[in-house]
Amino acid sequence: MKRDELNKKVNDELKHIPRGSFDQNMLREYYNGMRRHDLSLTPVVPAKDTLIRTIEAVRKDKPDFLAMYDREFFKT
Repeated sequence: MKRDELNKKVNDELKHIPRGSFDQNMLREYYNGMRRHDLSLTPVVPAKDTLIRTIEAVRKDKPDFLAMYDREFFKT
């Protein structure tokens, strides 16, 4: 996947994870990095898979973290 395509795809997906608290913004930051990595390895990996991993990463430090995201978009 070319860089422009990757940037557009990740930016479009981030529109479905709203900004918010420090922890919510950390989720967005983790998603951004992990998603770019995932797409560079396998362009067809579902966004849902990346999102689940990023939520788990935030919950390692914040076990009571409640993620806000568009459940319809991510099909969760």
